[in-house]
Amino acid sequence: MWELLRTNARFRRIFLGETVSGFGDSAMFLSLAIWAKDLTGSNAQAGLVFLIITAPGLAAPLLGDLVDRVRRKPLLLWIYGFMAVLLLSLLAVRSADQIWIIYAVTFAYGLMFAVPARSALLKDLIPSSDAVHARSLLITVGEGVRIVSPMVGAGVYAAFGGAALTFIGSGTFVVAALVLASIKVVESEPERGGEPFRTSVLAGFRFVRRVPLLYRLILALVSFMAVIGLIETAAFAAIEEGLGQEPAFMGIVASVQGGGSVAGGVLAGLLAKRAKETRVSSVGYALVAVGLLLCVTSQVPLFLAGAVFIGMGLPFLMLALQTACHLYAPSRLQGRVGAAASTVSDVAQTASIAAGTALIGVLDYRIMYLLMAVAALASAAMVFAPRLPTPEIAASVADEPDSSGTAVAVPPEGEAT
Repeated sequence: MWELLRTNARFRRIFLGETVSGFGDSAMFLSLAIWAKDLTGSNAQAGLVFLIITAPGLAAPLLGDLVDRVRRKPLLLWIYGFMAVLLLSLLAVRSADQIWIIYAVTFAYGLMFAVPARSALLKDLIPSSDAVHARSLLITVGEGVRIVSPMVGAGVYAAFGGAALTFIGSGTFVVAALVLASIKVVESEPERGGEPFRTSVLAGFRFVRRVPLLYRLILALVSFMAVIGLIETAAFAAIEEGLGQEPAFMGIVASVQGGGSVAGGVLAGLLAKRAKETRVSSVGYALVAVGLLLCVTSQVPLFLAGAVFIGMGLPFLMLALQTACHLYAPSRLQGRVGAAASTVSDVAQTASIAAGTALIGVLDYRIMYLLMAVAALASAAMVFAPRLPTPEIAASVADEPDSSGTAVAVPPEGEAT
């Protein structure tokens, strides 16, 4: 895995750019909510930051279609440049009257994350033989920066104010843009088909349905997400009622879980090189199930161990799905296939978060954890049990000329799988 960083100069730059931009992104999220709270004194106004940042995800299928029809590197450079300039508008925030500027910046962040250009561009940058290790390293560093960057962002805001935070956030986009601009990319040709708009936008969903392995991975993920959202409310009840801790203890739990995710990213990469994506995914669900069961206890050490297992299992799920999308979807379907996966899983998770909010008053938090553990085990069985054919690898322009990768063979539309 680390050999890829040592020998592939292009990937080293990708890794650097993703590390810097990921640090800046996650440092800003919490700080924007804190800033909104300071300006208005309202928890609702602060919480609105988290709602606004998720809203653009509803447009993911449209944005995925855009990503497949344009050059992705220029698109990303425009996005980074726009965000670097837009963040400077936060310098004008002085009172609650300017809260709308914070919300506008937050929405722009959400829109940027909903555009699957970064993930899609990797198909043209990373040879298929390196896809597992590249994705694993990027997941690992992404989880790693999330452990420290929110604390750094909040610390900078508390010590120096919003202006310092603004310059840091803007600077990370400038660095990410410079790093990306320095990478030579031979992109696949954008799709120029004349199919109807609705047909084009939904192409990612149709492709997933016609590839059994992808369909099963996403179906299992959606089933899991439809329940795991309960943890957003159950965790606070567990900390207060079960462990007898203050809500601030959640910060310790999040840090411990983040450490587990870093370890999980490395371990998932090692396993994924030797096993099918379905096996990697099933191991991840099993680890999460173990973690959820440990969280039923009222013992702090066991609860924290459960958080480690949950954090460790999640990268297995992410890596299995990301690798499958990278390898088996053609380059100019990467945006729409990724958007299809994120759309259905996000909708399911949002519904389960809402359900958790409604059920916490009538269900014991331990029952909610048990329900989530059962859902994780069911998803593990869903992807482990069936013997699914491995699709052929969709050739990438990043592959060597003698690459054995060929176009993915999928049944014609309307044919049974």
